Amino acid sequence: MNAAAPALYEPMLERDVDAIRRSAASFAADEGLDQLFLAVARFAVLAYAPSQHGKHAVIAALSAHELRDERWLELITEVALYASLARQPWSEPPILEMPALDDSQRGDVGELREAMASQDRPRAERWLAKRIDDPLPDLFQVASEDADDLGHKLIMAVTAWRLAAILGEKGRFAALRVAVWEMTAYHGGLRPGPAEPLETLMARCVEERGSIESAHAVFLFEAQTRAAAISSPASRPPDRRRSTPVYALGRDYAQTLEAHAVVRRLEPRFPDAPFDDFLAAVHQNLESSPSFEEWSFA
Repeated sequence: MNAAAPALYEPMLERDVDAIRRSAASFAADEGLDQLFLAVARFAVLAYAPSQHGKHAVIAALSAHELRDERWLELITEVALYASLARQPWSEPPILEMPALDDSQRGDVGELREAMASQDRPRAERWLAKRIDDPLPDLFQVASEDADDLGHKLIMAVTAWRLAAILGEKGRFAALRVAVWEMTAYHGGLRPGPAEPLETLMARCVEERGSIESAHAVFLFEAQTRAAAISSPASRPPDRRRSTPVYALGRDYAQTLEAHAVVRRLEPRFPDAPFDDFLAAVHQNLESSPSFEEWSFA
């Protein structure tokens, strides 16, 4: 951990909005924006809980990493605020070390599948510790088998995998355990439906004016695409750059920010999809729908 991180984390743990803004600016001035991002992303990962705001704070961190531009300090600061405010004061201490294993520990796909079905988080963590060096493709396969909660099991598994690569070996288990926590937090047993073309999903989102459900269908499509090609080189981002939205991310579970990151990842592979219409619908939802911010400082 960066030696300057405690000065940043103290106001984040206290949920002191003004102090978070000051400490983020000071940290960036002293350590640089890359180190600020890493510190904030680690906090989001360690503070994760399988709540809507908790999971979307982690997704927001990855989205911010991919959308860096001249307003990156402002965007990272908003992620820091979101991760801080989304963290429940009673949340469990962060898990930094892998659980101890005995010789009988299973690492097969069936073990993870059974842990998810029984919502046995410690069992899934032991599976992850066994498979920490090579969790794929089993991690994505099992996550994709339950599409409950708008497909967030797979979305979070892909997000965790990509953040693990950014945070490095020391943060690998902490990042990947986000995936297995999400997978064992609920078990709706909702099987994925037949795949629909991206254009169809985006047209539905436009028709529904950027609703949470329709936008997340696009996010799930992107996660499925990424999971299927995770071992392939990443597509080169297009030369076209759009203005990155910087706003209070809790208003829409960071949906608008995530939409911009998803478009940036999908556009090279699906250049004819109606990305501008999709983003316009998501922005319309941000501007017209009630805020989901529900922070309590009691």
